[in-house]
Amino acid sequence: MPVDYDPFGHEVMRDPWPFYAELREHSPAHYLERYDTWFLSRFEDIWNATGSDSFTATQGVTPEAVLLKNNPVPDLPAFSSLDMPRQRVYRKPLVPAYTRRAANAMEERVRALAREVLAPLVARGHFDVHQEYADVVATQLAGELIGLPPEEAMPLRKLVDEQFMREPGQLGSSPANQAAGQQLTMRLREIIAGRRERGENQGEDHISVWLREDFEGAPMSVETAAVNAYVMLVTGTEVVPLSVANTSFYLGERAEERRRLVEDPELVPHAFAESLRYDQPTNLLGRFVAEDLELHGHKLRAGQGVMLLWASGNRDEREFDAADVFDIDRRPRRSLSYGHGIHKCIGEHLGNLEGRVLLEELLRAAPDYEVDREGSERSYSEFLHGYRRVPIQVHSGREV
Repeated sequence: MPVDYDPFGHEVMRDPWPFYAELREHSPAHYLERYDTWFLSRFEDIWNATGSDSFTATQGVTPEAVLLKNNPVPDLPAFSSLDMPRQRVYRKPLVPAYTRRAANAMEERVRALAREVLAPLVARGHFDVHQEYADVVATQLAGELIGLPPEEAMPLRKLVDEQFMREPGQLGSSPANQAAGQQLTMRLREIIAGRRERGENQGEDHISVWLREDFEGAPMSVETAAVNAYVMLVTGTEVVPLSVANTSFYLGERAEERRRLVEDPELVPHAFAESLRYDQPTNLLGRFVAEDLELHGHKLRAGQGVMLLWASGNRDEREFDAADVFDIDRRPRRSLSYGHGIHKCIGEHLGNLEGRVLLEELLRAAPDYEVDREGSERSYSEFLHGYRRVPIQVHSGREV
């Protein structure tokens, strides 16, 4: 049975779930000649691919690089596009900032910032969970971790938005998207170059680490540090806000489940984890075939692209019972919510902490909020998806 799937198609960008169900059932290794790329939609195939040397990240992982081949990865090492063992060299210095212990140590800061941002919003009586709350908190925290000047975090975040904004019929990045991306990386280079000139490298933020440590026997260049800062800014400001907004939206439709979370905050982490599974913000990421292999009776040739449909894998009926149901009582033994293998998201523990605290504070301050469904809006993108606007009305707030 042929499946009419194209990752840039309007209906797919608007609502990919029916297409993913068809792919999983009828074409789990789906080839599109237009992009010379295979699409893997089942959980087990994606899980195995991320731990296999048969696939490489060195030629890029984004849809732009894998599908369109018109956005080559710069010849600068960012750990998101390196294979082992080289990947470890660039990832390892940041690991101490993202351990479970390090994340837990940030809880007081995350909660204080969440309450600071939330208080005037609750007093106003209505606000957007993504735009005015979760995005503001996550961006400030990401900026602090990276080492950006506080006043720069939100303007740089807006450039990330502009880079990934899509219009119906658009295939990949537009000139406006590319201009925003260039402006973003240029500003990051300026910030990092200024810190290098001033000798500001003794902190625990990422820029300090990049400026004072040697990588592959030499100091990291400003350009390489900017590429890595870009990766950390995008991942640090996209996943958590979308996931918090998604969770808020789904709980807004499920009064009984929300009541349970209000009465028993111990359930909040499970609700957040279920939201990540049910509506994963990182829709897809790719690799290239490093060596010929066979999968589901098809020959995948070296040099061809492979897109891992993370969001589809997290809805795979072969892995999850009632996979299309949002269930806060679900306790899966594994998921793809933060990826898998050597490129599993370094910020998993911090992301879970941020998501939990942001939801706890929202439910504490506005336990009976009402979602404006008509005003809610999903992201329109081949790369990232979820609710980018979730306006709510606060009916009975509590002191923040």
